[in-house]
Amino acid sequence: MDGCPPADQILAALSHALIVVDTNHLIARVNPAGEALFGTSAKHLVGRRVDQVLHFSDARLDAALTEPEISLTARGVMISSDDRRLGIVDFDIHPLSSDSDWRLISLSPMPQDGPILESENSDPSNLAIRAPDILSHEIKNPLAAIRGAAQLLDRQLDESQKPLTQMITAEVERVVNLLNRMQTLSSNQPAQTRAVNIHSLIDRARRSTEAATGQVVKIRDKFDPSLPDALVDPDAMMQVLTNLLANAVDATKHLPAPEIRIITRYSFGASLSAQGENSAVRLPIQIMVCDNGPGVPPELEREIFSPFVSTKKEGQGLGLALVKKLMRDMNGRIRYDRQNHYEMSRFTLFLPVAPKI
Repeated sequence: MDGCPPADQILAALSHALIVVDTNHLIARVNPAGEALFGTSAKHLVGRRVDQVLHFSDARLDAALTEPEISLTARGVMISSDDRRLGIVDFDIHPLSSDSDWRLISLSPMPQDGPILESENSDPSNLAIRAPDILSHEIKNPLAAIRGAAQLLDRQLDESQKPLTQMITAEVERVVNLLNRMQTLSSNQPAQTRAVNIHSLIDRARRSTEAATGQVVKIRDKFDPSLPDALVDPDAMMQVLTNLLANAVDATKHLPAPEIRIITRYSFGASLSAQGENSAVRLPIQIMVCDNGPGVPPELEREIFSPFVSTKKEGQGLGLALVKKLMRDMNGRIRYDRQNHYEMSRFTLFLPVAPKI
C-alpha cells in the first residue's frame, strides 16, 4: 500500500518491547517500549550481549537467548536486568523468517497490579471487597449498640476499671473505620478527572507529609519540567500520593539515613491496558515514589495490592488496595519493583495525558 509509515514509526507504536539480536548475540535494535521496560535509552543497550542485559528466573530461558535457531514462547515469567527486577512478562524469541541471522525477542509486560478484567464479577478481589459493603448496615448497627453500652458503663465504673470500657470503645471504632475503608474500596463512583499539573499535586502531598513528620524526613524530587498535564481526579490523586509517601516514611523512619525520592518522567513507549479498554492505551506520564527502606518481602510482591495483605505488624492491608482502585478508576496503573542495584523500593504510577482543548 502506498504511503505505508516508516519502520521506525511502526516500532515506536508497538506497546510491547522488541529487541533485535545479531549472530553474535549482540543487541542491534530496541524500540521505545523496550527502553521504557529497561529504564534506559537504546544507546546504553545496543552493542551489549543480550544474555548480559536480560535475565530470567528460569535457567532454560537464559540459555535460549544464545541459541541461534531456537523458537520459544513463555508466559508469565519474571525478568531482571543489571540486578534490578523488571517484572513479569510474556516472552517470545524466534529467528527472523526472512533472514535467520537475526533474531527477534518480544517482551510483553504484565501489570504488577493485575490485568483489568472485562467483568468485575470475575475478579475474586472484587467479590472479597464487596462483602463488607453488603453487610455494613447489619454490622454497624450492633457495633453502635456495643459502643453506646460501653460508654454508659464507663460513667458508672471507678477509674481502675475504665480502661476496659475504653478498650471496647476503641476496638469498636477501629472496626467501624475498617468497614468504612472497605466500603470505599467497593464504591463504583466514577472518577472526576480533569487536566491537572501533576507537579503541583506532588508538591502539596510532599509538604503535607513533611509537616506530619515534623520535617524529620526530607523528600527529594527530580521533576521533568516539560511534563504535560495529566488526566486525573485531583482528590483521588492526592490520596494516592499521600498514601505512598506515608508508606515510604514508615519504611524509612528507623534508618540512620532515610531517603525518599519522587521522580517524574515522560515515557514515549509506555502503553498498558486501562479500565474499560480492550486494547492497550498510552499512559506515558510516570511518577515514581522511591525509598531506601527494606522493601516488600519477595513472597508478598505478587499480592501487595490485594486487600488484607500488609508488611506492617499493625497494618490492615487496605492502603495499597485502595491506591490500586483509585488508579484504575482514573484509567491509570501502578507497579512495584525493587531496585537492588540502588537498594531502593519503587512504586511507579502510570497516568494518561490530558487531551488538548
